[in-house]
Amino acid sequence: MTDCKIICLVNNTAAPGYKAEHGISFHIESSCLRMLYDTGQSGDVLIHNAKTAGLDFGWLGLIVLSHGHYDHTGGLMKALEKSGTIKVMAHEAAFNQKFALREGKPESIGIPFNVKNLWNYCDIILQQGPYTICGGLWATGEIPRVTPFEVPQSRFMEEHKGAMCTDFLKDDQSIVVDTDDGLMLISGCCHSGVVNTILQVKALFGRYPTTIVGGLHMESADEARIAATVEALKEAGVKKAILGHCSGTKIMDALRAAGVEVVALEAGMRIL
Repeated sequence: MTDCKIICLVNNTAAPGYKAEHGISFHIESSCLRMLYDTGQSGDVLIHNAKTAGLDFGWLGLIVLSHGHYDHTGGLMKALEKSGTIKVMAHEAAFNQKFALREGKPESIGIPFNVKNLWNYCDIILQQGPYTICGGLWATGEIPRVTPFEVPQSRFMEEHKGAMCTDFLKDDQSIVVDTDDGLMLISGCCHSGVVNTILQVKALFGRYPTTIVGGLHMESADEARIAATVEALKEAGVKKAILGHCSGTKIMDALRAAGVEVVALEAGMRIL
């Protein structure tokens, strides 16, 4: 187990005194380092909320990116301006050109700055597989797609060799924390699906997480997927879900009805 302090710095909703925006970010402090998991959309909200929380980014040692969408990476440069040169860890696919189909036309939703500029501000670690951050703190790495109900969304696209194709979001990864109450899963968007993700956690650690925190990207999930997800999380022994960003109220209501403790995530909320 690790003695961690975790606070949400960016979310779609915020506690009094904190600002909100579409995006997510967590500050994680353990006995061996301080890090960010994602950086929100603008950077301005991230910096404001960090100051409100009394956090100094000069002590950061690492930033982990959950995937390469703008609402998770947009604050990266401003965070690095405060931190100085540190390590940034991501799946190599996070730096692909990413798009979403809006009214039939592709709209860029990838990292919103020239990625080449990053090399001047940080040491980039490209990691495809699981990664030990420090004692009791890990990144899942790429999530295998196993379940039949968590499939890639056709509206998410990426450019590959000059052609547009479905983005399978192989860069999607989550954080796992070993706590006194069991494993905690912290997700950015969980584009690979939360059930696929907890299956990866079980494969890596021999047990499922008891707590899930972050975004699940289930705002538009149909009833069949909601039901299958709730059943799988209950069978896995998930006791608590602190959900926000892109999760949607349908999965929160369904989990609550199934007896899971559900809490609405806010920027400024202390998780541990």
